[in-house]
Amino acid sequence: MKTFSVLFNILKTTTVSLLIMLPFTARSQTIPIYLENPSFEGQPTMNGIPAPWYQRSVNLIAYTLPLGSTNEIAPSDGKTYAALLAASENNTSAGHAVWTSIGQKLSMPIEAGRAYLISFDMALMPEEDHSDNTAATSTALAILGSTSEADIGERIWYSDIYYERKWNRFTAVLKPKKNYTHLRFEPYVTDYDDTCYVVTFLDNISMIEETLNFDVSAENTCYGENNGKVAVTMHSLDKDTYSFRWEPGGYTTPEVAHLPAGKYTVTVTSNNKGNSRSESIQVKQWDIKIDPTVTGISCFGESDASIYVNASGSLSPYKYALVDQLPDQDTPGFYDLAANYYTLKVTDSMGCYKMQGISIISPQLLQMKNVLARPVSCSSVKDGQLTFTPAGGTAPYFYRLSDTLQMENRFRHLDAGNYHYTVVDAHNCSLEGDATIEKEWRDCAIYLPTAFSPNGDGKNDVFKARLQDDITEYRLSVYGRWGQLIFETTDPETGWDGKQKGLDLPPGTYIWVAIYTDSKKQPMRQQGTITMFR
Repeated sequence: MKTFSVLFNILKTTTVSLLIMLPFTARSQTIPIYLENPSFEGQPTMNGIPAPWYQRSVNLIAYTLPLGSTNEIAPSDGKTYAALLAASENNTSAGHAVWTSIGQKLSMPIEAGRAYLISFDMALMPEEDHSDNTAATSTALAILGSTSEADIGERIWYSDIYYERKWNRFTAVLKPKKNYTHLRFEPYVTDYDDTCYVVTFLDNISMIEETLNFDVSAENTCYGENNGKVAVTMHSLDKDTYSFRWEPGGYTTPEVAHLPAGKYTVTVTSNNKGNSRSESIQVKQWDIKIDPTVTGISCFGESDASIYVNASGSLSPYKYALVDQLPDQDTPGFYDLAANYYTLKVTDSMGCYKMQGISIISPQLLQMKNVLARPVSCSSVKDGQLTFTPAGGTAPYFYRLSDTLQMENRFRHLDAGNYHYTVVDAHNCSLEGDATIEKEWRDCAIYLPTAFSPNGDGKNDVFKARLQDDITEYRLSVYGRWGQLIFETTDPETGWDGKQKGLDLPPGTYIWVAIYTDSKKQPMRQQGTITMFR
């Protein structure tokens, strides 16, 4: 039977806490406080832990291991160790997080205003089977001081998140705010999944000895610069003097400035007692991230561009400036900008700054490149056309003729006369002009030639209809002498170039058929022959 298959049934009727691990080296000459049975020696059982340890838990029981299960490890010291349980809110029927808390009464109290060292071995339970998706992949531990078994107590240390399923040694610095006669250990779930449970192994707890009481702080440096800072703040209740040594660098003052990013370790030594403690801290570097949103100039010659800056990665509030253009300001937006190259500068509250170049380019002047006016083809129709080809501005374009607004650049079915047009681009820039459509005063009909010569000289190279009517539903077909279809089109502007599938056909006579609806809505059919010369 697997040890923890029973555990997780118990978890369904069950609350969780916290812990942090920092590397320390220390020596002390004070009287230590020894914990009784620090390796939890006793009979392995799923019903508790050996005396004088006690449990302060809700519905969860600590275990004394090993019991021979596959998800156990060998003790780090002695013959047995403790297994502490914790489950998140949704993995229990209690409706809240649950955990196992174990502790014991100390032989002498730990006192407010002093600092103490304690070490222990910790491991995350090995996976029972890989299909269990609710088992946590990390753990953490909290150490609490209290005045009795029933007292909730104060969390006086908590670990970093821990991922390894093997024993590792950790050292905690305890800094109680009150005097406490009891010390407790509590695990907690660190996974963000609200359905997780965790089992934390604990063994080989050291004595508690007083150490130097100090805090180490750091101020980050600007990116790529040397303006970081580290400092030691002493909290000793004794009248004492201290020596300091920082590495790297060998600095001997409690405060060191002008540092690059990196890890720094300080060793503090009591000049009266000779005991010392080392602690490390990281000087990080502020790396300001600049994410500008640029809105370009709408029309040629305008000054209506803008830059809006999203800054992150450092300490706010930020200052924003356009170097040599606009001074520092508190707001992240710059408006009414002309075409230019700008240097954006963002400065954080620590005085660190970052610059980024931004080019704002004006669109080309919106112009009319060409207006093609196709005349009305015959006396009794309205088939004139205007085709506009603009340049510059910002596509897409919109075209207005009288009361008609459209995206297509060609207007059809127009009568002869003068027309006023407007072209508007995507930024609402516009141009205006006038165009004239003429009328061919002649009978309405379509004509097809009797011969053509596709020899590439630019004269009579294509066989197509010559329109003198406003026709629709047009189709022109060309056949060979045996009736096979050679060419077909539904566009009156497209003609036959004397080829079939890209190959030149021989000179000779071919048959054509033209079908269309004329301007009087009458279906028409014309046919004839076309002679091709080479």
